[in-house]
Amino acid sequence: MRCLGILAVVALAGARTSAEPATEPATEPTEVPASRRLSPRSDAIGAWYSATYRPELSTRDVRLRAAAPLVRGDGYGAAILAGYGATQLDVDLGERREHLVFHRFETTLGGGVGIAPGWSLRGSLGAAYSSDLRAATWSALQITSSAMVHRVLGDADAVLAGIIYTSASELYPVLPAIGYVHQRPGSPLRFDAFLPHHARAEVALGPRLRSALGIEVVGNLWIARPAATMLRSRRAGGALFGELQVAATGLVRLEARAGLSVDRYVLPAIAGGATVEQPLRPAAFAQAAVVIVP
Repeated sequence: MRCLGILAVVALAGARTSAEPATEPATEPTEVPASRRLSPRSDAIGAWYSATYRPELSTRDVRLRAAAPLVRGDGYGAAILAGYGATQLDVDLGERREHLVFHRFETTLGGGVGIAPGWSLRGSLGAAYSSDLRAATWSALQITSSAMVHRVLGDADAVLAGIIYTSASELYPVLPAIGYVHQRPGSPLRFDAFLPHHARAEVALGPRLRSALGIEVVGNLWIARPAATMLRSRRAGGALFGELQVAATGLVRLEARAGLSVDRYVLPAIAGGATVEQPLRPAAFAQAAVVIVP
């Protein structure tokens, strides 16, 4: 379900997608628009490192993302997002332990436009190349796209509904998506759900410190070539976690996350041109991140 992260571009590009023009004097501090404050959480810029440990299969993930606005104005915006991810797996095959490395390169164009007070449309189109890089193949190319309607219901609630397409889906290429965000202005409490990707509750412990509890779905598809045959390798599952955030500066946020990850893997056999399924099993995981807040 990593394709759901494309909404990060939309959130960044549509920071001013309210259909109402800004009227604050230039000398006054700019208040975050409700259309942005009441959007599901999604990080567009930053670096993440996570690790999952269990005896038969351990993983390490590194993700890098950067975004840049292309056009931005009152009631509309568009941005481009580029990202890279590397996944390393140490797999116990009984008689030996193997080390696998997968790579993912992605780019996404997204934007939003206000269509009425409290209403906006958001959409994106992206492509990714995900494989072990042993051989170039068109089968490693993945396409994602989304179309969403965002509705601000008041000063504390908003909903989001739409559809997401991904060519790498394990079940259905087109999935419905629905989101809900609740946070009163100035309140330390925030609830954020974007199904089927995540749900989280967050509380501000101080001016620079926040904590959160949440659940998140994760999925990856890689093309591997351990022999002469191209094989489709997958990871699917989710994580239950606790999170601590520290605002280092006005733009930079440091995050630490730990919890329980439950994943199922389909991995290439080292020989024989076949795949081996690792069953759904729990494992402890930890994650550290540096996030730049647009």
